[in-house]
Amino acid sequence: MLIQCDYHMHTPLCKHAAGPMEDYVHRGIELGLREIGFSDHNPLPGGRSSNVRMAEEELDYYVERVTELRFRYRGKIDVMLGLEMDYLEGLEDYLAQQLARYPWDYVIGSVHFLDNACRESSWPRPFTGDTHSHYTRYFERLRQLARSGLCDIIAHFDVAKRSGHLPGEREADDVTRTLQEIKGAGICLEINTSGYRHSELPEPQPYPMLSIAEEALALGIPLTVNSDAHAPDQVGFKFREIETFLKRKNCHQLAKFDGRKREMYSLSGTANAALR
Repeated sequence: MLIQCDYHMHTPLCKHAAGPMEDYVHRGIELGLREIGFSDHNPLPGGRSSNVRMAEEELDYYVERVTELRFRYRGKIDVMLGLEMDYLEGLEDYLAQQLARYPWDYVIGSVHFLDNACRESSWPRPFTGDTHSHYTRYFERLRQLARSGLCDIIAHFDVAKRSGHLPGEREADDVTRTLQEIKGAGICLEINTSGYRHSELPEPQPYPMLSIAEEALALGIPLTVNSDAHAPDQVGFKFREIETFLKRKNCHQLAKFDGRKREMYSLSGTANAALR
């Protein structure tokens, strides 16, 4: 497999993933990946959405476990320390302080909620409101995240389509503006393959949809491919399909991270050498 890194993997600490962390590592080794990274959901203050994320008192343990796995599997696979950081407007200082406390290899930024209190989901189900208005609000939050300087990778770009409505022509300007903000911020965009297993989507597809990924490539935005695994057998999910797409679009390199510094590795037959 030419894709060598999977940086978006969760753990049971988030309360909606299954399987020992070691099993995710073993799956990465089986697939021939050179790097995997855990990026569980960050704690938020005041118990916000506590049913789907780590608690504050678990964050030290999470970092210790990932660090332990990195040591245990050295020479077989590189285990990286990441975090999926929920962006909430008005909590930028809290998030910055949280990030400063640990030696992250990368931070994946996501928008799961449109309000500070975590009551308005980015993909309400069932959705009965105005689709365009909802996308407008979602993409504005995503642009705020890109401008915040808090993350290295933007997660599941068009995840609002989990409401059952794909972005269309009315959302094209918002999509382009948001991609331009990501480009201007100098950060990376993930192609997240979890959409292939989300039955609520009108059709199986990644985040972002491939037409948006093609637009990102045209803008020169660095990409990474991630599975958003919530179980060990989801590591590297549908990576072959994404490789085919990337080769067809003449994408020759992907991003890798270490200590929040980005490098690019080749998607040619010499991809392995770039990661040694």
